[in-house]
Amino acid sequence: MTGFGRASARVGALGATVEVASVNQRGLAPVVHLPAEWASLEPELAARIRASIQRGKVTLRVSPERGAVGAADIVGPLAQLRELAHKAGIPGEPDWDVLLRLSERSSLAPVPPLGDDGVAALMGAVDAALAAHAAMREREGASLAADLAARLDRLAALVDAMETSAAGGPARQKERLLRRLADLGVGVDPADERVLRELALHADRADIAEEVTRLRSHIGQGRGLLTQAAPGRALDFLTQELLREVNTVGSKASELATTQAVLEAKVEVERFREQVQNLE
Repeated sequence: MTGFGRASARVGALGATVEVASVNQRGLAPVVHLPAEWASLEPELAARIRASIQRGKVTLRVSPERGAVGAADIVGPLAQLRELAHKAGIPGEPDWDVLLRLSERSSLAPVPPLGDDGVAALMGAVDAALAAHAAMREREGASLAADLAARLDRLAALVDAMETSAAGGPARQKERLLRRLADLGVGVDPADERVLRELALHADRADIAEEVTRLRSHIGQGRGLLTQAAPGRALDFLTQELLREVNTVGSKASELATTQAVLEAKVEVERFREQVQNLE
């Protein structure tokens, strides 16, 4: 799921802003951006991401507020630049481009290391940003869960349609078989053992009772998982089982209505799978 959270804190003599952003991804990929002087904190920050988030590409960025660059920050470097130009015999005065580059250089000055109090304040801001991020993801998760529940309802209706159409298969197969034999000029008693054997074989091959039972079980499990925390990985596995059973019904289908329901169910399972990838 996507999400964003931001928090600020005073860390030593500086202010710092912490931002946490995530985009959809099957697994968890934490990325931490810190000033080089605070790089030793990266393992702890990555551990806090893993403790609160299970899926997604998560970027945590810590930005120290170095303050605005003033004239005093440029005067010294500018004097050095003029002295070098004079010694090299280069005429002219610095233009706006030179002044901009000097200000950029000053804004990249090293940040001071953090003491214990600064580290504690920064970790508090990190926790606050992660909490704000989690709240946003929870709101999105509720919308996704409602959509997934509706797709399970649609899939349940298609399973009912498969069962209904398949139930009339033996009778229609008997009718087709007798009609074909009649067209060939072969008179056969409907109670003939050979006809009954052929119909029994067809009924056995086309029986989808087990698949229908398992599909309904999987749909029920899916509904239960949607009420639990972080069901994404379990739903991933369940989606594979749903598709397996639907494919099996498709391989057994002899009725056009059953085949149509199977095709619609495959589309619905695929849409379900795509949404599950966005769910933690």
